[in-house]
Amino acid sequence: MRCSDAGNGPRNEIDRGFTLVEVLVVIAILGLLISILMPSLRRARLQSKAIVCTTNLRTLGQGWNVYANDNRGVAVPARLPAFSEGGFDNDANEYRITTGLKFRPRWPALLQGAVGQPAILKPQTTRSRQDYEGTVYVCPAVSEWTDERNAAYGYNYQFLGSHRIDERRLRNLPVPLSRIRATGDTVVIADSLGSASAFPTRERRDYANDDRDVRQAGNYGWVIDPPRLEPGSSRAGGDGSPRSSPDARHLDKTNALFADGHVSASTLKNLGYRVEENGAVAEDGVGAHNKLFSGTGIDDSPP
Repeated sequence: MRCSDAGNGPRNEIDRGFTLVEVLVVIAILGLLISILMPSLRRARLQSKAIVCTTNLRTLGQGWNVYANDNRGVAVPARLPAFSEGGFDNDANEYRITTGLKFRPRWPALLQGAVGQPAILKPQTTRSRQDYEGTVYVCPAVSEWTDERNAAYGYNYQFLGSHRIDERRLRNLPVPLSRIRATGDTVVIADSLGSASAFPTRERRDYANDDRDVRQAGNYGWVIDPPRLEPGSSRAGGDGSPRSSPDARHLDKTNALFADGHVSASTLKNLGYRVEENGAVAEDGVGAHNKLFSGTGIDDSPP
């Protein structure tokens, strides 16, 4: 019995549980570790999306060059123009892309054959807005921005191929690649915020597929206006519409594809834009320049 009693003493001492104070200390330490790691994990997640975005843009850049090679050295237009009236009822406004006939296709649909991934798998002739099928046309940081009009990536349409018509003449189309003299300093495609960029940050609204609110993120995102605009300059949405600008969605920087094929992350300021203290991208362009959009490396006025 003595031996048994002696054995029970140490076992009871070893089997005692944690005290409440010890449990609270462990919880506090775990909470501290999580608070330290969370920002790093979030940053790593954002960086991984930025890397995928860079890969997307490089792929689009390869397709952009293939398209030009297949079309006598001409850059893809932002959109095919409407030479005829009648809208959806006029067959002249229907164009063939690799997957079928489509009403006035935009640049991703025109590039899809050269890119090797469909933007629009089942094109329609009775709608001007469809959702992208291929992931390469959508930035992973805003994966829900699939509307071909309210899109994640915007094209430098004013200098590289405007579909707008003035007095029955195309404003700036076609654009031969030979005209782009500063290939390493000419933005082709970039992360786009659309017309929401013209408004203060607090006035912007969340993205909405197939909507038309100029304050919503992504509205008219499929094209980007250059930094310096003039009173008579075109705007992404046409006359009277706010400007469209890149989106600094990757840790306060925007990914941009350049005509020589490289992709870099830049602030809006470094791209030539002037951003107000309230976050709005300046409409008047005072203090802005188009050196990285014109194709010449010079601060040319928009066509």
